[in-house]
Amino acid sequence: MIAVMLVTFTHGYLKTGKVVKVTATIEEATVGGHTIPHITDINAGADRIKLLRYPTKDIPPNFPGVYVHVICASNRIEHWTSVPYTGPGTYNITAGLRFMPADGTKVRVIVAVTDEKGNRIAMNTTDAVI
Repeated sequence: MIAVMLVTFTHGYLKTGKVVKVTATIEEATVGGHTIPHITDINAGADRIKLLRYPTKDIPPNFPGVYVHVICASNRIEHWTSVPYTGPGTYNITAGLRFMPADGTKVRVIVAVTDEKGNRIAMNTTDAVI
């Protein structure tokens, strides 16, 4: 029993899985008395993390929140990934993938901000090779 647990742990500790790491910079502007977020910069790329830490399921959405979608061949391939939106700043988000495209595949990365009702109030996109 201990040997099985040790093998399972070692496998998850040594093996890695591909993720998309996204850094988004969000600024705010006041328009007509309302504060509006604006996603000014997105950096995205592939990375590998240990399977023990791999995001393998959808994370409940945050409202307000910053979320990421990864699109490949017109399909969403990431697990739902979001972090709370707390105002202007830099947000780092790691998206686990439902499907593993071949190395070197070009994907579209969408970053959006939602309000407390879940309405999208800002969005920007970039391409990345993963």
